[in-house]
Amino acid sequence: MKPADCRSVTLSYTRAITAALNSLELPIPEDAENILSGIDENQRVPMGVQELLWLALSEAYPDPLLGVKLGRAMHSSQMGLVGYLLMTQKTLGAAIEQLLIYHPLVGEGGQFELRRGAHHADLCYQPNYLRCAQLRVETVLSACLAQTRSMTGHPFRAQSVLLAYPAPSLALQQQYQQLLQTPIQFNAPVSAIRLRPQDLDIPLVAADQQVMARLKPEADALLRALTNKSLQLQVSHLLQQEPQLTREQVASQLCISPRHLGRKLQEENASFRTIQDEVRSHYARQWLRQDDRNNAEIAAALGYCDESAFGKAFRRWTGVSPKAFRKQPA
Repeated sequence: MKPADCRSVTLSYTRAITAALNSLELPIPEDAENILSGIDENQRVPMGVQELLWLALSEAYPDPLLGVKLGRAMHSSQMGLVGYLLMTQKTLGAAIEQLLIYHPLVGEGGQFELRRGAHHADLCYQPNYLRCAQLRVETVLSACLAQTRSMTGHPFRAQSVLLAYPAPSLALQQQYQQLLQTPIQFNAPVSAIRLRPQDLDIPLVAADQQVMARLKPEADALLRALTNKSLQLQVSHLLQQEPQLTREQVASQLCISPRHLGRKLQEENASFRTIQDEVRSHYARQWLRQDDRNNAEIAAALGYCDESAFGKAFRRWTGVSPKAFRKQPA
């Protein structure tokens, strides 16, 4: 079963990509135009739609350096609320701390992490996606590098950029280095921007504590809403792996109480029972069609105490008994 992916990106980020194409004098491909025309401008962009956009761009422009070029052409102001929040921090280190917290507001396609060593600090980015991964990761890191230089008034120079991909030809490696203006290391364990520890203390040119204080409550509210929304997907994924899990067991795996789980799901107009029924119904239909398990085995695999309880639930979902469903044409 593949549930609906409720992850998304902000409309500002999608627009930043198209604005970067324009600044590079690259026409927006027709397929991408069609995708963009269907986006609801009052909502965040679903990750599935964003993925189609990336696929359209990668097919239209097979340039291996496209991600680096797109990232360099983006601006902090195009990142919406989060971009302004980072710009108003006192130091680069403070801005990175805010990025670690609020990056899902820009997009839920990956995770940032700051890994500190004795002589370096790595701002790591790990994607949650597979399709067009290198293009998308390089866009993110290149944009972060460009915005860091802009926010610091351009005195910042990264120690290096790490890319978790095989090294291309030497000629292409030189082009990477020329565009990013920093040494590049391929075949790294994780893609990252490597900073020196002292870089975290570089002051930002647009630091403004008063503006930052006004922006932060709005960012906190948006992040709470986004986190709550993604809880449905977490619950669904856990139940897909183990359909027999109870609400108490799911809550335990999420490190929250069953009551808190129910309250959080209710806040986004969902319920554990509804999600559970959706997953169990899917697997019940699939297993009955396959005809390789009897009703008692299916009942146990789905967490029902006996075959009778499973039968009642199945009739509630479909209006027919499991036996009648088996006889229906696929």
